Amino acid sequence: MDKATYFQSVYEAQFALGKKIGAAVSAQILALEAFIQCSARWHFRWWPIVGITPNAWSTLQHRAMEKSSVSTVNNRGLIRAHRYNREARSRLLFEREAPLPDAWHIYESRDTTILALTEEREKINDSGWLALDPNILGQQSSAVPTITRKRFAAIQIALRRETA
Repeated sequence: MDKATYFQSVYEAQFALGKKIGAAVSAQILALEAFIQCSARWHFRWWPIVGITPNAWSTLQHRAMEKSSVSTVNNRGLIRAHRYNREARSRLLFEREAPLPDAWHIYESRDTTILALTEEREKINDSGWLALDPNILGQQSSAVPTITRKRFAAIQIALRRETA
């Protein structure tokens, strides 16, 4: 069974259980995510960072130059801003009569984040951002990842390629 099929089966089971017991959408999505995150067989990626705002990039560059002898670049004041509203995604998955046949595609395509300044959180979709390969920052928790010098250099190279 592939990852999409596995996700679909867990989603459909949670959908049916939620309908049977009248569970709230928030409880259904939490249960689905908890089950998937605990999967020993499949590695699911959560909140991949697919971009960075120009303001966040400028802040990181300034901090990297300011303290060039430190092995990490201070990420204070940065967040993972969701490109898509998670509550709306949950409603799309669970507020319906029948489960979606392509739930994994819907879920995965609406799970991306942009590295941004805290004050950019609410307007992330209105501001431009620079695309990043999600592998640059790797799999992390829900927090902003540690920006090591190696990761900083990888972002720098990727953004140079993007603008070239």
